[in-house]
Amino acid sequence: MPQVKKEDIRLAILEASHALFLEKGYVDTTMVQIAKRAGISHANIYSYFTAKLQVFFCVYEKWFKARISALEAEVMTAHGAHARMRTLLSGLLVETPRLDNGFSHNLVQALATVSPGDPYDPSLLQWFRERLSAMLAASAPSLARDGVRRARLIDMLVLTFDGCLVNYHVNPASLPDVAMLEEYVAAFLSAEPAQSHESASMPQGEDPVTTSGSAAAA
Repeated sequence: MPQVKKEDIRLAILEASHALFLEKGYVDTTMVQIAKRAGISHANIYSYFTAKLQVFFCVYEKWFKARISALEAEVMTAHGAHARMRTLLSGLLVETPRLDNGFSHNLVQALATVSPGDPYDPSLLQWFRERLSAMLAASAPSLARDGVRRARLIDMLVLTFDGCLVNYHVNPASLPDVAMLEEYVAAFLSAEPAQSHESASMPQGEDPVTTSGSAAAA
């Protein structure tokens, strides 16, 4: 007789996993430990999740989407191109790697273990790229109009974000400082007329760019 899955057990698994990933990191957390923390048998956990990678992405997706959605709200409330771009870059490259004691570094650990046949789903990366596209388009009229350049900048941001996650884990002081952030802002707004830096607004009806990029972000 097939086992009936219970939502409270699934939630217990996810809560236990989140706590263990925070405490020990992805690599040093095992399915046995997750099952024990959740109060179920090791065998039973596989009735709900096929692999640790699947458990991780269920935990991380909720955490990451909440973080990026909050950042997007901050970007949209900032006034002017410079303020919006700086809010985006600082929030993504400095604040997010630090959040919850560097929780996002678990993403790097998890992706480093992926091999052919593992249950990796790139949909979170695609969602991340779409949100970055919307924020970049809202920050600079030239980027709202130029989807090709916007896609290149998204690739750059995804790769830089990955690097910041690793750097924070190795050396927290290595994240971009104020001067470096200003260099990034200037580079990303290089195609903007100076007067537009204080008047960028969210373009109406803009479709996010969804071209392929680094799979290492999410």
